[in-house]
Parts: sequence; C-alpha cells; structure tokens
Amino acid sequence: MLQTKLSQVQAAMHAGDWPRAFSIASKFARLGPQKAAIMRAQAARLSPSLYRQLGRDPAAVVEEGKVALRARFEAKR
Repeated sequence: MLQTKLSQVQAAMHAGDWPRAFSIASKFARLGPQKAAIMRAQAARLSPSLYRQLGRDPAAVVEEGKVALRARFEAKR
C-alpha cells in the first residue's frame, strides 16, 4: 500500500516516534499557523545546545511542537 507523507507523519505520531514525525513534517510547504512551532521543535531537537544558549528549554520547545503537530495532523474523527 502506498503511504503518503501525511500518513507517515500520522503513523509516526501514533507510534510516539516524534523525531520521525518532526523530520517529515518540517519539509512540508504548508504547515499553516502551526509552522513556527513545528519548525522550532525540529531545530531544538537537532540543536538543543543552541536553544539552551538562547535561554530556551529544548524539551519544552519540542513539547510545544508536539501540540502543534497534533493540532495540524491528527486524523479528524
């Protein structure tokens, strides 16, 4: 079965594989109002020391990104 990028993001989120979900989603052209939080989470995941230098908690930034991913991509029931 052919998997779309969206279904891959949703599957990764469902499996708790947030690094994969952020990696795929961060390449999407249209992320809507959640774009900034998703992109920040991906950057904080890849460069946590930079975010610490900026006075931000990388784990908190990633958690904000998870909320944004859920808001943007969770399957509508």
